[in-house]
Amino acid sequence: MRHIILALALVFGLGNAQASIEDLYQAEDYDAALAQARQEAAAGDPKAHDWLGWMIEQGRGTEPDPQAAAEHYRVAAAAGRNHARWRLGVLMDEGRIAGGSGQAVALFRLAAAENYANALVSLGVMHATGRGTPKDFDAAYASYERAARLGDAGGMRGVAVMHYLGEGRPVDKAEAAAWFLLSAALGNEEARSNAEQVAGELGAADLEGVEDRAFAIAAELGLDMGE
Repeated sequence: MRHIILALALVFGLGNAQASIEDLYQAEDYDAALAQARQEAAAGDPKAHDWLGWMIEQGRGTEPDPQAAAEHYRVAAAAGRNHARWRLGVLMDEGRIAGGSGQAVALFRLAAAENYANALVSLGVMHATGRGTPKDFDAAYASYERAARLGDAGGMRGVAVMHYLGEGRPVDKAEAAAWFLLSAALGNEEARSNAEQVAGELGAADLEGVEDRAFAIAAELGLDMGE
């Protein structure tokens, strides 16, 4: 059997499979990942352009350059890559490239329409702060909640912040703490810090129900958090 597998590997080139951009990136071989992305982008692959934009933006294997990153993001975004749409919007909103918050919102909407969680969270921020769109707490909450239902920790933290600050709803620190706790359980470090802060502001009676409420929210969202 081993000889058959080796023969198949030789025939189909399985033994010389080229590592993907993602594999190289995850292995932190950024020089190789960048070279592979450039090669595939030159062949017209939108996903490779998206990877190139990300690595150039973050300075992985090269100096960070938001303008150059945006060039690649634009190619990927035009081909429907939601990550590229989201990053272009972030760069515009932060003033790192031309465009402004209004164009950023338009890009976030495009990606959010396809349930891209990061764009939903960014759109929530824009509605909550009134950047590039009128301030609308109900729209912000809806956007965060949609992201949360996709299992996104950032969306959960956004919901928590709105309960904590009383944005468009009464202040409810116990509810906020439950959402912060759920977000933290999924790895959001800001939410972990927030949860600790809010726990210090709550009385013992309120704290008793926070964990149970977090599990209840997880069940409502269809998330399996274990017991």
